[in-house]
Amino acid sequence: MAVSALPALFVLSGLVGATQAAPVPEPELAEAQLRALNHRFVSATVDVSGDLMEALTHQDFLLTDSDGSWRRRAEFVLHTRRQPPLPHASHQGAIVRLLGPVALVHGVFTVPDRAGRPARVRYTDVHVWNATAWQLVSVQHTPLRDDVEVAARRGSVPAHAAWPGQDPDLDDTRLLHALNESYVQAFRDADVAWYAAHLAPDYLVVSSDGSLNDRAAALQRFAQPTFATAMRSFPVGRVQVRRFHDVALIHAENAYELKDGRKGVSRYTDIWHKRGGRWFCIAAHITAHRTPSL
Repeated sequence: MAVSALPALFVLSGLVGATQAAPVPEPELAEAQLRALNHRFVSATVDVSGDLMEALTHQDFLLTDSDGSWRRRAEFVLHTRRQPPLPHASHQGAIVRLLGPVALVHGVFTVPDRAGRPARVRYTDVHVWNATAWQLVSVQHTPLRDDVEVAARRGSVPAHAAWPGQDPDLDDTRLLHALNESYVQAFRDADVAWYAAHLAPDYLVVSSDGSLNDRAAALQRFAQPTFATAMRSFPVGRVQVRRFHDVALIHAENAYELKDGRKGVSRYTDIWHKRGGRWFCIAAHITAHRTPSL
């Protein structure tokens, strides 16, 4: 959608920064604004001045790039200004998810690589309404493998017992750290019951191959004993928890070792939403930082 086709509120708040505070836009308008911002952000990859990137990003912005590197706002904008001009970028498959003053956008953008071949990247963007505009607080990129479809993979929920546990009674910050540890432990244990109790119905996950998977497909994968059969260790480290209203972003890495001695590092962003007094994971995004090697 062209920016000029949007109401004046967005043109002012999204592009030049209105000073008068405004409530979170109604859902229809918010989605239109976010789809336009999505287009602007993808188009900004060809804006080597970096000015548009600077305008669209929050002071607490964090990028997890396609190689798994983390970049804060200042480094990201500087990198944009130093990179050579890129050819025209396009995007497809955008999914907008509204959570009041926070919104998620999942999609795929395509740019030609150095050899001129189309390179596809899956992204998850997180925007926060700051009373005048939507601003990006988080972006994560994962290269989309050639044989992976843009459309989400859908699965069937595997049979499982009810989760018999109970989350600890902690303040939100400590609880989110505990939930992050439990998430990783559930992977080690192939504890599909834990995931079924903590993944929201609208949960989506971007895997390291760039595929987008719904909750049922994720549960099918979590039910497989991947850690027991293939891995020697799967620690979690470098954990960062950031909260925006009732949404929390957990950034961390797994510096794992396979049974054959190869080691790799994956970096992820898990997105949690507080609903009815409980935290549920609504999205996850994984990017390989270092592929397995000896």
